[in-house]
Amino acid sequence: MNKDCRIGDPYNDLGFLIWQIMKTWQRGKHKLLDEFGLTGSQMEVLSAVYHLGQTEQEVTQIAISNVTNVDPMTTSTILRNLHKKKLIDRKASKIDTRARVVEITDDGTELFLKAITKVRHSTDALLEHMDGDALKAQLRSLLEVLNKLNN
Repeated sequence: MNKDCRIGDPYNDLGFLIWQIMKTWQRGKHKLLDEFGLTGSQMEVLSAVYHLGQTEQEVTQIAISNVTNVDPMTTSTILRNLHKKKLIDRKASKIDTRARVVEITDDGTELFLKAITKVRHSTDALLEHMDGDALKAQLRSLLEVLNKLNN
Protein backbone atom coordinates (compact mmCIF):
# COMPACT_ATOMS: atom_id res chain seq x y z
CA MET A 1 0.00 0.00 0.00
CA ASN A 2 1.33 3.41 -0.96
CA LYS A 3 1.74 5.65 2.11
CA ASP A 4 1.58 8.77 -0.08
CA CYS A 5 -1.95 7.96 -1.28
CA ARG A 6 -4.12 10.35 0.76
CA ILE A 7 -7.63 11.49 0.23
CA GLY A 8 -6.93 14.84 1.81
CA ASP A 9 -8.95 17.13 4.01
CA PRO A 10 -12.65 16.54 3.33
CA TYR A 11 -13.33 20.21 4.07
CA ASN A 12 -11.47 21.01 0.84
CA ASP A 13 -13.80 18.72 -1.15
CA LEU A 14 -16.79 20.50 -2.73
CA GLY A 15 -19.04 17.43 -2.63
CA PHE A 16 -18.35 16.87 1.07
CA LEU A 17 -19.00 20.53 1.87
CA ILE A 18 -22.29 20.59 -0.02
CA TRP A 19 -23.36 17.36 1.68
CA GLN A 20 -22.51 18.71 5.15
CA ILE A 21 -24.20 22.06 4.46
CA MET A 22 -27.38 20.34 3.23
CA LYS A 23 -27.49 17.93 6.18
CA THR A 24 -27.00 20.72 8.71
CA TRP A 25 -29.35 23.13 6.93
CA GLN A 26 -32.08 20.51 6.60
CA ARG A 27 -31.75 19.55 10.27
CA GLY A 28 -32.26 23.19 11.27
CA LYS A 29 -35.14 23.62 8.84
CA HIS A 30 -36.83 20.49 10.16
CA LYS A 31 -36.58 21.85 13.72
CA LEU A 32 -38.27 25.06 12.58
CA LEU A 33 -40.99 23.20 10.70
CA ASP A 34 -41.72 20.88 13.64
CA GLU A 35 -43.28 23.91 15.32
CA PHE A 36 -45.84 23.98 12.49
CA GLY A 37 -46.39 20.21 12.31
CA LEU A 38 -44.81 19.99 8.86
CA THR A 39 -42.01 17.90 7.40
CA GLY A 40 -39.53 19.41 4.96
CA SER A 41 -41.19 17.58 2.05
CA GLN A 42 -44.64 18.75 3.11
CA MET A 43 -43.38 22.33 3.26
CA GLU A 44 -41.90 22.10 -0.24
CA VAL A 45 -45.12 20.67 -1.69
CA LEU A 46 -47.29 23.17 0.22
CA SER A 47 -45.07 25.95 -1.13
CA ALA A 48 -45.54 24.66 -4.68
CA VAL A 49 -49.33 24.49 -4.23
CA TYR A 50 -49.36 28.03 -2.85
CA HIS A 51 -47.19 29.52 -5.60
CA LEU A 52 -48.74 27.59 -8.49
CA GLY A 53 -52.16 28.60 -7.20
CA GLN A 54 -51.18 32.24 -7.63
CA THR A 55 -50.58 31.79 -11.36
CA GLU A 56 -52.56 28.80 -12.66
CA GLN A 57 -56.29 28.14 -12.93
CA GLU A 58 -55.95 24.49 -11.94
CA VAL A 59 -52.99 23.13 -10.03
CA THR A 60 -52.53 19.43 -10.78
CA GLN A 61 -50.58 16.81 -8.89
CA ILE A 62 -48.31 16.34 -11.90
CA ALA A 63 -47.53 20.08 -12.03
CA ILE A 64 -46.60 19.95 -8.34
CA SER A 65 -44.44 16.88 -8.97
CA ASN A 66 -42.66 18.66 -11.83
CA VAL A 67 -42.05 21.88 -9.88
CA THR A 68 -40.76 20.12 -6.76
CA ASN A 69 -38.85 17.45 -8.69
CA VAL A 70 -40.50 14.81 -6.48
CA ASP A 71 -41.79 11.66 -8.17
CA PRO A 72 -45.58 11.53 -8.70
CA MET A 73 -46.22 8.68 -6.23
CA THR A 74 -44.37 10.45 -3.42
CA THR A 75 -46.10 13.72 -4.31
CA SER A 76 -49.45 11.94 -4.07
CA THR A 77 -48.59 10.58 -0.60
CA ILE A 78 -47.49 14.01 0.63
CA LEU A 79 -50.65 15.60 -0.77
CA ARG A 80 -52.79 12.95 0.92
CA ASN A 81 -51.15 13.79 4.27
CA LEU A 82 -51.61 17.54 3.72
CA HIS A 83 -55.27 16.84 2.88
CA LYS A 84 -55.70 14.90 6.15
CA LYS A 85 -54.35 17.97 7.97
CA LYS A 86 -56.93 20.09 6.08
CA LEU A 87 -54.17 22.24 4.55
CA ILE A 88 -55.20 21.45 0.97
CA ASP A 89 -58.28 20.26 -0.91
CA ARG A 90 -58.12 17.70 -3.73
CA LYS A 91 -60.85 17.35 -6.31
CA ALA A 92 -61.44 16.26 -9.87
CA SER A 93 -60.36 18.63 -12.62
CA LYS A 94 -63.03 20.38 -14.67
CA ILE A 95 -60.64 20.42 -17.65
CA ASP A 96 -59.10 16.91 -17.53
CA THR A 97 -61.15 14.15 -15.91
CA ARG A 98 -57.99 12.08 -15.30
CA ALA A 99 -56.29 14.84 -13.29
CA ARG A 100 -56.67 15.82 -9.66
CA VAL A 101 -56.75 19.54 -8.85
CA VAL A 102 -55.10 20.73 -5.67
CA GLU A 103 -56.02 23.94 -3.84
CA ILE A 104 -54.56 25.33 -0.65
CA THR A 105 -57.13 25.95 2.09
CA ASP A 106 -57.34 29.11 4.18
CA ASP A 107 -55.75 27.20 7.09
CA GLY A 108 -53.05 25.95 4.71
CA THR A 109 -52.31 29.46 3.49
CA GLU A 110 -52.11 30.81 7.02
CA LEU A 111 -49.80 28.01 8.17
CA PHE A 112 -47.63 28.26 5.05
CA LEU A 113 -47.15 32.02 5.40
CA LYS A 114 -46.18 31.69 9.08
CA ALA A 115 -43.79 28.83 8.36
CA ILE A 116 -42.14 30.43 5.31
CA THR A 117 -41.63 33.67 7.24
CA LYS A 118 -39.80 31.78 9.98
CA VAL A 119 -37.73 29.79 7.46
CA ARG A 120 -36.77 32.98 5.58
CA HIS A 121 -35.75 34.76 8.79
CA SER A 122 -33.53 31.79 9.61
CA THR A 123 -31.97 31.88 6.14
CA ASP A 124 -31.45 35.65 6.35
CA ALA A 125 -29.68 35.23 9.71
CA LEU A 126 -27.49 32.51 8.22
CA LEU A 127 -26.45 34.71 5.30
CA GLU A 128 -26.20 38.06 7.08
CA HIS A 129 -22.38 38.10 6.88
CA MET A 130 -22.23 36.80 3.31
CA ASP A 131 -23.09 38.15 -0.11
CA GLY A 132 -26.35 36.22 -0.45
CA ASP A 133 -27.03 37.42 -4.00
CA ALA A 134 -23.61 36.28 -5.22
CA LEU A 135 -24.00 32.94 -3.45
CA LYS A 136 -27.44 32.40 -5.02
CA ALA A 137 -26.08 33.28 -8.46
CA GLN A 138 -23.25 30.75 -8.07
CA LEU A 139 -25.61 28.07 -6.79
CA ARG A 140 -28.02 28.67 -9.70
CA SER A 141 -25.10 28.31 -12.13
CA LEU A 142 -23.98 25.10 -10.42
CA LEU A 143 -27.53 23.70 -10.53
CA GLU A 144 -27.84 24.57 -14.22
CA VAL A 145 -24.59 22.73 -15.02
CA LEU A 146 -25.62 19.73 -12.92
CA ASN A 147 -29.01 19.56 -14.65
CA LYS A 148 -27.32 19.62 -18.07
CA LEU A 149 -24.89 16.88 -17.05
CA ASN A 150 -27.61 14.67 -15.59
CA ASN A 151 -30.17 15.01 -18.39
